[in-house]
Amino acid sequence: MMMSTKMMTMVMVVMVVAILQPPLTSAANIFTAFTRGFERQEEIQTLALNKGRGWESREVPSKVWVCTGQQRSASDGQITSAEQMRAFLRLFAYLNGRNSKDQELPMGKPVSIEVKTAADGSRELNACFFLPERIQADPPTPTDPLVFLSQRPTLTIFTRKFGGFASDEETWMTEAQGLKGVLTAEGIDTRGDLQYWNAYDPPHKFWSRRNEVWLVKPDEEQA
Repeated sequence: MMMSTKMMTMVMVVMVVAILQPPLTSAANIFTAFTRGFERQEEIQTLALNKGRGWESREVPSKVWVCTGQQRSASDGQITSAEQMRAFLRLFAYLNGRNSKDQELPMGKPVSIEVKTAADGSRELNACFFLPERIQADPPTPTDPLVFLSQRPTLTIFTRKFGGFASDEETWMTEAQGLKGVLTAEGIDTRGDLQYWNAYDPPHKFWSRRNEVWLVKPDEEQA
């Protein structure tokens, strides 16, 4: 199947920037590749619940995301730039028609990495695109066996916005630890085995960027 002109342009932008920038060296840098070349996209609608000092809680509805994943043991190194580019291309291929309906699909936001951590320190990293509302009821099935549809459960999350270019894993982990500290100081507990790293903006937006770590309420359904 031939790529559309718009999709080809997006892919070319990503590949050119990937050549010009330093090598991607961590799982979180998937965001840098995934958000390049995109214009304004439909955003998942969440329900504001509460606010505290430096945090807010929201209900994130159960929605379908398209994802591709990586399993990492505690001793594994960080995900390589080649692995990240392959993940990017797999998800874009799904949007471009590599699916059961041969249908081109819009991309929603945020771009989200689901990070699941096991007791032995191993991790499952699922990089996901939000699928807009008009295709939520009947999204086409991926034909690539490495791409899958994920129906995330309804979750109560705690978060705060932070700016800048969150393009490395250390940035996301530092933010998660900082948010955890703020919540702990107010007596709020969150799950230690699950968090989400979310990026909302394309890289050509230099100011007022929006990134969020989502920490999950402990009694939520296991995702």
